[in-house]
Amino acid sequence: MNTEKMASPSSPCFFLGANTPGGFYSLFDELYEPEDGWRLFIIKGGPGTGKSTLMKRVAAECDRRGMYCERIYCSSDPGSLDAVIIPHKKISICDGTPPHTVEPRFPGVSETIVDLGRCRDDEKLREKSSEIIALTLENSREHKKCVSFLRAAAAASNNIKANLLPAIDGVKLQKFSESLAAKELGEASGERGRIRRRFLGAPTPSGIAVFYDTFTDMCERRIVLEDTFGLTSGAIMRYMAIEAVGRGYSVIECLSPMSPDGTPFAVMIPETGLGLIAADRQHACPFEASRTVNCSRFLNADEVRRHRNRIVFGRKTYDEFIAEALKKLKNAKEIHDRLEKYYIDAMDFGKVKRLSGEIVKEIFGDEKK
Repeated sequence: MNTEKMASPSSPCFFLGANTPGGFYSLFDELYEPEDGWRLFIIKGGPGTGKSTLMKRVAAECDRRGMYCERIYCSSDPGSLDAVIIPHKKISICDGTPPHTVEPRFPGVSETIVDLGRCRDDEKLREKSSEIIALTLENSREHKKCVSFLRAAAAASNNIKANLLPAIDGVKLQKFSESLAAKELGEASGERGRIRRRFLGAPTPSGIAVFYDTFTDMCERRIVLEDTFGLTSGAIMRYMAIEAVGRGYSVIECLSPMSPDGTPFAVMIPETGLGLIAADRQHACPFEASRTVNCSRFLNADEVRRHRNRIVFGRKTYDEFIAEALKKLKNAKEIHDRLEKYYIDAMDFGKVKRLSGEIVKEIFGDEKK
């Protein structure tokens, strides 16, 4: 399976949505905190209507002003933005259309709708209604097929894990986790931190994409957990995340798209410069580690050897299902590109540019440049 290292701009890059074995998994509730005075601009409009271009303009303005922001990319089209988060201003802007539909919770107070449909000639779209509907439904079918293959891949992986669970030395794993936390995290501050959730990587039309540059930019001390079977690295990272929060640190927990409700793929503690990340056959970390932990040390080798044939079969099956899932995502992207053309033809991009300028001005105001 191809693992694509994606370039990361000076601002950290993440995904907030991904295709998973359980369907599309959205973390868009992490975009803002209405109770803490945040605002969210929700962009509505069809494919190719300028949503990503508007967000790129906002991100570029942040860069121009030397202002920290997070770029949130679209896992179905990694060249496009899904959102931009600007903590300094407590403002986020996002694509609020399916599959990560976002609707206002406190309209006019915390959220503002940006309707790019105002710049669209719907009559042109209605003239091509049958083609647009057909392509939209075809795109949806390809995504559903992708999810089916991811589900099958997860079943193959889970079967391997189920067979190897008795091989785990739980006492040794717990002692290691406790020792690591004591060494790396120090004493508690008396306060409690918080956990933010992100995807550092996701299946995309061009392969499994991981923002390794974001990890290395945010973490000077990098602990790579080499975990061939994905059995113990997640438990170590979850323990470290909980301990860090208890010591008053803010943690970025990066979920695994193959198990978003389970153990993490990476954990970053920016205040300490510490990061932990899993490495396996599909994710070979392309950077120098401060420390590498071979997680096979927590497994009984004889028990692992006893299941060798099942492991070989399960891996082969997993790889084949993942490859098929990525093909379906590629098909969906090609269909989406065809669909975009109809909307592009119906848009007045002069109006879009003017509206975008108004939004940029509203976000940044007269703040010193």
